Amino acid sequence: MADAPRLYPSLVRLYPSAFRREYGDDLVQHFADLVADRGTRAAWTRTTLDLVVTVPRYRMETLMNEEHRSMVLIVATTATACAGIISLFIGLYLGVLLVPLAAVVAITQRGRLARSMDAVDASGLRRKRLRIAAVLAASLPVIYLVSLPILGDEWGTDAIVAFGLWTAVLIAAVSYFVSGIITPKSPVISR
Repeated sequence: MADAPRLYPSLVRLYPSAFRREYGDDLVQHFADLVADRGTRAAWTRTTLDLVVTVPRYRMETLMNEEHRSMVLIVATTATACAGIISLFIGLYLGVLLVPLAAVVAITQRGRLARSMDAVDASGLRRKRLRIAAVLAASLPVIYLVSLPILGDEWGTDAIVAFGLWTAVLIAAVSYFVSGIITPKSPVISR
């Protein structure tokens, strides 16, 4: 494979940028040495295995660092809660168990998230998020009651739009509630 030395540097771009800056040149040099010592086929066999194993690991480490950990946890908890609620509507009743699971994760991880967040006025932000969640949650029955005459017994375009609106408001309410719960009550002092 004549293009092997030119192809591998583009594959190194799969690693996170900080890892590439520190080790990218060494990886390319190591690959060139492997090609020279063992041949192209053996170099690609070993390198492909290395890429398959290490790229996802370093990508996950980048996601789970202190800077991103709280956001990943917020998104995962919100997605789990929304999946549980939506599963009720599509007939997967055991999926509703995802909602208490998301609540348990949000409550148990609140302290860890609070310590990792930089909050200048966290108490005001917490109240604001919880207030928005309450308003959105209160609007859910209103949307349902208003859309009852529209829905009828058939699923037409109006029913799909009403259900989509209700689902979007539900997801927003859960998102604001989870982010409000995990926002610290008092300002965090950075060290």
